[in-house]
Amino acid sequence: MATNVLIVDDNPVIRHLLLSTIEQNPEWKVCGEAENGAIAIDKVKQLHPDVVILDLTMPIMNGLDAARAIRGIAPKIYILLFTVHTFLQLSATAKV
Repeated sequence: MATNVLIVDDNPVIRHLLLSTIEQNPEWKVCGEAENGAIAIDKVKQLHPDVVILDLTMPIMNGLDAARAIRGIAPKIYILLFTVHTFLQLSATAKV
């Protein structure tokens, strides 16, 4: 059974690159995409992915806020936060 992955990033090019990379592994399947955290929460409710890959900086709702909300509705889901921005530094004590 494939691991279902939801990709969340406001940049369609990054989403496509992630999709292409993920689907090179036959054990992984991209079950959906979202362009911001608010849509990601809805997609998690609809699609029940095993893993959510979240961009940290997005309009409408950022990845950290979305991760907290997702954790509330799907506490066992795996969440991976990432960013392409080099100026952002998170505290090691930030909790999702």
